[in-house]
Order: sequence, then C-alpha cells, then structure tokens
Amino acid sequence: MKKNLFSSIYQAEKTSKKKIRSGTFKWLNSAAEDGFTSNKNLIDLQNIKIIPRILSKNQNITLKSKVFGTEIDCPIILCPMGHQTQFSQNGEISTAIGSYEEKILSFFSTQGRIGFDQIRKKVPNLKMIWQIFPFGKKEWIESQIKIAEKNRSLALCFCFDASVRSHRYIERETNYDARKYGKRLFPVSPDPSQALQYDWEFLRWAKQKTSLKIIPKGLINLNDINKCVNLGIKNLWISNHGGRMFNSGITAVDILKKIQHLRGKNTIFVDGGVRKGSDILKYLCLGANYVGIGRPAMYGLINGGSSGVSKIFKILKSELKTAMYNGGFKSYKDMRIDRLIF
Repeated sequence: MKKNLFSSIYQAEKTSKKKIRSGTFKWLNSAAEDGFTSNKNLIDLQNIKIIPRILSKNQNITLKSKVFGTEIDCPIILCPMGHQTQFSQNGEISTAIGSYEEKILSFFSTQGRIGFDQIRKKVPNLKMIWQIFPFGKKEWIESQIKIAEKNRSLALCFCFDASVRSHRYIERETNYDARKYGKRLFPVSPDPSQALQYDWEFLRWAKQKTSLKIIPKGLINLNDINKCVNLGIKNLWISNHGGRMFNSGITAVDILKKIQHLRGKNTIFVDGGVRKGSDILKYLCLGANYVGIGRPAMYGLINGGSSGVSKIFKILKSELKTAMYNGGFKSYKDMRIDRLIF
C-alpha cells in the first residue's frame, strides 16, 4: 500500500470508492430503507459538544483497561463485519492481521466468510471474540460455542438485531447481492429463519452452555437492557447495527444518555457513526467502555488489505489521544457526561 494513500477516515472512504466495484461500495455504505437511522448515527455524534479544560497536567495519558481477564491497550475495538472477502481477497484474515498489528480487540462473526478457527490459526495471538448470529437450531449454535471455546475466544457475543435481511433502497437500485462475490471458506448458516423463533429463554440457555462471558449485541431498548441486567449479564453492546437492519431513528447516543446508572457496574460496548477520534471520546464520556469501528475498517481493507486496516486504527488512536490532550482529559475518570453539551 502506498504510504500516503489516505490520511483520514474520510479520505479512506473516498479512495476505497475508486478501488472497488460500485455495487460493493454501495453495499458497504447502504442501510435500512432510505438510510435515515444510519445518517442519524453520524448526526447525533456530530451535534454533541465537548467541554475542554486547560492546565490539566495530562502529559501521561492512559487508555489501558482490563476486560475478560486480559489487558486491552485502548478502547477502540473492531466490530464484526460480514462478507469481507468481497472487499479484499483474504477478507477476515487481512483484517485480523491489521488489527493485531495495532493490538485491537477484534470481533468476527458467523456471517463472515472465514471461520473463527481459521482466523485463529493465521493470527494465533490476536485478542478476539466470536459473534454468533442465531441462524440455526440450538445444536448448531452449541457447535459454534464449542469452536469459540476451543479457539480461545475471550467471550461470546450474540447478535440479536438482524433477524432478517432488511430492505435497503440502495441495494435494490443497484441489484447487488454481496453473497455472490468473494470466496467463502466458512459454511452459510443453516437456518436464518430460526432467529425469529427464539425469545429470552435463549439467553438463559446460552449461559448454561458456556463458561465464557456473554455479550448481547443490538441493545437499543431500555426494557431489553434491564432484562439483560436482571439475568446477571454484565456486558452490554448498545447498537443499531450501523442503521443497516431497522430504520428506527434511535441511536446509541439516545440510549447511553439514559443508562448512566449502569456506569461502573457493567461493561458497555457501543458502535455507530464513528469517523474520527473525537467521536470516540464522546462515546467514552457517555459511559461506553469500548467503541466499535465497522465501516472505516473496511475502507482500510479495501485500500490496502491488512496494512490499510492497521492504518485506520493508527489514525483513530492518534486522533483520540490528540483530542484528549487538547481537551484536557487525562484518563477514563475525566470522561464524564458533564463534559458534554447536547
């Protein structure tokens, strides 16, 4: 990859558009129906103001934390993204290598093209977590749990907000089907319709099937969040799936403002609309512990494979630290909701 191919996330998006087939790029940026919710993710973050402070003596910024028994260097994580081999020949393998280079906690999923065990074999020391879509009977899901355990997944993530393929106007207009492009080394999930048959008993069952911590992903409803907490689930992923699945108009920003009482009691993951370091800082001030990067990582993958992914994370890590220096933030203790204006 050329060293100066892109120097910001916005530039990475522009250059990736030129490097990949039109349908593939539009699929990546598409969202449910007219994309209102996806756009609102960006707008809600943009509209938050951060109150800076001076003379903070913050030359020694620390971003390390401990989760699932392992130390994490920074709060930026890789979201699980599907169908990655349509963006670059080696798909998830290249993404994993790029993430490993920047010590990023990484999520991969059953909607990907390369299995968790195959990724682990190629990148043995990456800190990563397997995400399971409930697209099969419990026997199949249990087999995926065992794969996660065998291949040292730090936890187990379940995606609950993508039961069926959404109607996306951009995809309709381009007539693009991502499933037809890129190689596949991981079998298609056996029965996606099964996702519509599960209820809260599923989480109770899953907790009994593994000693790994469970992360429900797709929480955007306060009642659902409370149910998870009542089940003793301490790890919560606030997400509207990048606005790709349901055009609700509800964003992670909306919900994080309402669950401040969970700060310090639960580990909060979040994603949606991050394009720069100050976006990450805003989410951290809102109470998130870890902030997921989705589409931008794929821009990097398109531009330069593993080195492109690595550069995306380099940029975001540098921008986050710069925002902390100039905003007067020393550590997570300084990241509070009273440092924000809505």
